[in-house]
Amino acid sequence: MAEEGTEDFAKRHVIYGSAGMAAAGMIPSAKKKPTEPEEETEVEESGEPKEAAPPAEVPTQKEEPNPPVEAPYQGVKAAVIGHTGSGDFGRGLDRAFQRISGARLIALTDINTEKAEESQIKSGAKSVYHTYQRMIKDESPDLVVIASSWSGERLPMAKEALDSEANLFCEVPFTLTLKEADEILAQANEKGLKVSVNHQLRCDRNLVQFREQYPALIGDLLEMRVFGAMGDISGGEDLLSTGLHLFDVVRWFAGEMNYCTASVLIEGETALAEDAEDSENGLGPILGDAIHAQFSTSSGVAVSFVSDNRFQTVSGAAGIEFIGTKAKARLFADFPATLSVVIEDSGPDKADRTETWQQWPKTEGDYHPTIDKLNGLDASNRLVLSDVIASISENRTPVCSGENAMKALEMVHGVWQAATTMKRAYFPLVNRLHPLSEDSQ
Repeated sequence: MAEEGTEDFAKRHVIYGSAGMAAAGMIPSAKKKPTEPEEETEVEESGEPKEAAPPAEVPTQKEEPNPPVEAPYQGVKAAVIGHTGSGDFGRGLDRAFQRISGARLIALTDINTEKAEESQIKSGAKSVYHTYQRMIKDESPDLVVIASSWSGERLPMAKEALDSEANLFCEVPFTLTLKEADEILAQANEKGLKVSVNHQLRCDRNLVQFREQYPALIGDLLEMRVFGAMGDISGGEDLLSTGLHLFDVVRWFAGEMNYCTASVLIEGETALAEDAEDSENGLGPILGDAIHAQFSTSSGVAVSFVSDNRFQTVSGAAGIEFIGTKAKARLFADFPATLSVVIEDSGPDKADRTETWQQWPKTEGDYHPTIDKLNGLDASNRLVLSDVIASISENRTPVCSGENAMKALEMVHGVWQAATTMKRAYFPLVNRLHPLSEDSQ
């Protein structure tokens, strides 16, 4: 009986054959490979299977593009120093970089903090500062423009710019004293940097053309008669503002000065050094309400200067009369300038002599075509600044160089020195201080 029960137990619990063992999962190699779970098929009420919904779109995360990296500017990076209410930005030098090629105004300083933001908007400068030291340190410009016409801080501003290896462009007057000009030029020469001053007449296109062609027009140059603007600024103020521009032209045509003699008057009386007063326009000490001066030049051309309201009706606007061996020409020193020449003369030996003048050069269109869509003073600034930018890239001396500006200032100081000492003032002047300062007495 026991054996019989054992057999029955075996029959009930033993699975026979490999097929059964495989089905029971007892043979590893026969296990089914895992498969993706089957999706349930929904059935319509009619019994038909529903169409499977299209797979949902998985949103792809878009990569944010990297912002474009601005390439370093390859032109001249410029920074301007001005002071609203104290010389402002000179003759519009804050606007001179707008749309100009080869340079970009990256920063501006207005020492008048209340006007700084307004000045920045007007100029188009990228950044604005309240101190020029911080601007120069932070921005490292290639060119620093000292735009204020007040000359009291010229030296520290110029030295700060040159110390940073920046080239220099100054509004007129270049400096307060010749000593300051000498220091700036020496520092620039030592570092191989350019110094230029805004003597715009040297870049006037018609005057440049006249400089090249005047021998054919008027013959050999014999004399240059220089007339100041006179009027409200007659005398010392006129000498230092208008005279500087005109003396720069004198040296361009007549060469170096040998010596100067001069008479300076106040209300008809001889002026003394102690009568000097500070200019209301921040240009330093000035003297006289009427000035007459004469210069001897290395070329032999005689040069005279007058700023005296008694002469204004016969001398006309500020400028220079060129006397040649054949004819005469007249420069009217506006910005931009105009010129005229004598085209017909009945002769100097006739008591009823007549002269006919004509604007030169005679043009069909505009006498002064626009420059970068500008005209007048802004166009004159643009011509000078374009030359400054080119001089940096071409590594040459600017047309309106600091050296030329220093020598024009030397002529002005020579007039006051000659008048107050009542002696000839020989060039170059030994006294490099201001001739009207207490240190020079």
